Amino acid sequence: MSDNKQPGFEELFMARPESIEQLIDEMSSDVVGSLRLAVELGKWGDGARLNAQQIDFCMQAIILYEAKHLPEQERVGFDLSA
Repeated sequence: MSDNKQPGFEELFMARPESIEQLIDEMSSDVVGSLRLAVELGKWGDGARLNAQQIDFCMQAIILYEAKHLPEQERVGFDLSA
């Protein structure tokens, strides 16, 4: 990306990354936020429902992104009772 602009949700998935690592590397925090919201609501921003496979994929992408970019205490599933 020559203009240093982070890709949006649609652009990221339409680019068809070659690997999950490339996908995670190119994801912005805005994209991760969109994925989180979609999983929480069970539907995409346009109202279309997520199927089970899409929910699984979104959760995997969120977890991998957070493992790479966030400290442990800020990640999904961190144990707050400790």
